[in-house]
Amino acid sequence: MDNVALTAEYGVIGAGALSRSFIAQLPRKARQIGPVAGVSLRVASRLANSLRAGHAVRSADELNAASAILFHAPPDQVDAIAALLEKARIEWKDKSLIFCDCEVSGAVMERFRALGASTAVALQFGIADTIMLDGAPPALAHAHRLASELRLKAIEVLPGTAGTFAAVLTLTNGAFTPLIGRAASLLRSVGMRDKDAAHMATTLFGRTIQEFHHSGKQSWTWHAREPATAQLEAEIAAIAEPFRDLFRRLIVAGFDEFDKHPEAARVLRRQEPRIAE
Repeated sequence: MDNVALTAEYGVIGAGALSRSFIAQLPRKARQIGPVAGVSLRVASRLANSLRAGHAVRSADELNAASAILFHAPPDQVDAIAALLEKARIEWKDKSLIFCDCEVSGAVMERFRALGASTAVALQFGIADTIMLDGAPPALAHAHRLASELRLKAIEVLPGTAGTFAAVLTLTNGAFTPLIGRAASLLRSVGMRDKDAAHMATTLFGRTIQEFHHSGKQSWTWHAREPATAQLEAEIAAIAEPFRDLFRRLIVAGFDEFDKHPEAARVLRRQEPRIAE
């Protein structure tokens, strides 16, 4: 394929609400965003209008005119947009592909690296004025430039660890919120009103978070004292299934995480439900 003169720093391909990505917040410098592609010209026009930058193109082939391609799509459309881009007539050698504020598997990124692309991930994650970056040059350098243009603090993680970082986000959000909900539910079961139960649950969790922020693992309840195993067994017994086993496992996981109290862990592990044969 003949080389095409680069006419824009960034090309964009995407789907869904592109305005929710940091791409829409990029300063509108002349020719900074050029071709904008989607599954159709109509979709591309909608995306360009939401960005108020760039120009809609009929084919993803035209993204070849940009030195870096910004990719954004909701989870249910990532594979379709990736397939569209993969089929495009693009000279990938030395081309940067940056996945912006979206969930993309390592397998998808590896397919583009196999074509010769340099890839990076740039993800806002709920902390104001901060963005996570993962990738390799030259895509990583482009991602840092994006962060600079957006005046965001860049947190660069080790190459290939964006999935682990995403797991942290799930652990501290999607997997954590139900624990608050369960604590509030248990407080309601002992007679507290809904509003009071929710307030107490969030206050208790918030206090634990603040204490960990201040003292680290030394703030853990059993850091310096042996747990009363009989008391823990009674507390576990007081919880109804299916949460009972998770409650027990969370306590044991704490012993494992901080490498403490192996005897208590052994006792509680004896309570693991037996799997019916």
